[in-house]
Amino acid sequence: MSTEILRVADRVDVPWRNGAGVTSEILVSPGDGDFDWRLSIATVDSDAPFSTFGGVDRCLLALSEQGLDLVDAGRLVRLGAFESHTFAGENEVASFGVTRPTLDLNLMTRRDRCSGTLESYPVAGSCSVAAGPGESVVVVIVGGSFTLGGQPLAMFDAVRLDEVDTAAPVPLHGVGQLAVARVERR
Repeated sequence: MSTEILRVADRVDVPWRNGAGVTSEILVSPGDGDFDWRLSIATVDSDAPFSTFGGVDRCLLALSEQGLDLVDAGRLVRLGAFESHTFAGENEVASFGVTRPTLDLNLMTRRDRCSGTLESYPVAGSCSVAAGPGESVVVVIVGGSFTLGGQPLAMFDAVRLDEVDTAAPVPLHGVGQLAVARVERR
């Protein structure tokens, strides 16, 4: 199994496509600009429209304790901390009622090439994460303190488990909250 630690300290913030915010890219696959899938952490500091992405499915997970309210195609969506919302990249989506900066984890998958899920779990002790055949998995530390093989992981560090033929679990140890993005190629 291929396992890689993606350190928060190595990331660079990039502007949103529409210029209304910034995001820190955790992983873009492939990395040539025309992604099949992308995982990032965005900072939302005001009410603002989200960038549109035709042909892309998006899943957004609120990371800050105050959560995040959205308007998705005219419908109010209230997300508490670690709750997620899935929507089509073509939808008109905007943050709403933002009174202080908030963070969200955003998984985007090009729907004709792959599909993905984004979930969050509380952990106390040990947990094992595995990728299935043809699946890429990224685990993001979104709360608490964790180690992988004795190596400490910082807040928002990520662990990538890539397209394996045999599911060999990767053990994480700690107490806190993990977000798990799973992407399967079509």
